[in-house]
Amino acid sequence: MELEFVEILQVTFSLIFILVSIIVGLLLISKYFKYKERNFLLVGITWIGITTPWLSGTISFPMMIFFGTSLSIEVRFIIGVAIIPIILVIWLMVFTDLVYRERKKVIVLTYTMICICFEITFFILLFTDTSLIGTYTGPFKVDWTPFIELTTLFFIATALVSGILFANKSMKSSNPEIKLKGKILLIAFLSFVAGAILDSVIPINPVGVVFTRLILISSAIEFFFGFFLPEPVKKLLLKTNKM
Repeated sequence: MELEFVEILQVTFSLIFILVSIIVGLLLISKYFKYKERNFLLVGITWIGITTPWLSGTISFPMMIFFGTSLSIEVRFIIGVAIIPIILVIWLMVFTDLVYRERKKVIVLTYTMICICFEITFFILLFTDTSLIGTYTGPFKVDWTPFIELTTLFFIATALVSGILFANKSMKSSNPEIKLKGKILLIAFLSFVAGAILDSVIPINPVGVVFTRLILISSAIEFFFGFFLPEPVKKLLLKTNKM
């Protein structure tokens, strides 16, 4: 199966984003084993999980090159869509534990019910007619139905608002390092949401693909700095902040 240059760019930069995110996620998970703090585990799983919309294309790419086939549409939709609501609930468990502990049960339960309703509807539509979910217009490009677009927008808005509130709490700290990490996390959340939205609306061309994927890659690096701020970077940024 022959792929166009822009499609190779798509999957290459998606792979870089996924690999960087997996490394960041695994580093966070390793903190769980060191400190036995569950939130490190959940945050690590969350950051790895948010890459799933780009994962199916990355898996299909070598299959197309070497075998002239790819994952089935059903499997690609499950990987790209059905995992995200689960990741959102996991993230909200962390968010409410650190920011809105007194409302944890209500928020997590409410979103769990919403996500269960979404999953049931999704799988009914998927096994009835995949076109009710979306239609592939290229090897890695999907035209989603309004149902998927609206629910995805809802999930992204939830992640953005909770991410801003999460970062804002750190930014209010009297500790300069924690405050700095909060600012970096805010940039990471904004970068990811901007990259995800632009990726779905910008027409597929080499410049657009590279631009949106670089924003996504930067969000993973920023997220890493938000939790693991290397000493030289910390000193440089703190010094810059004081100027």
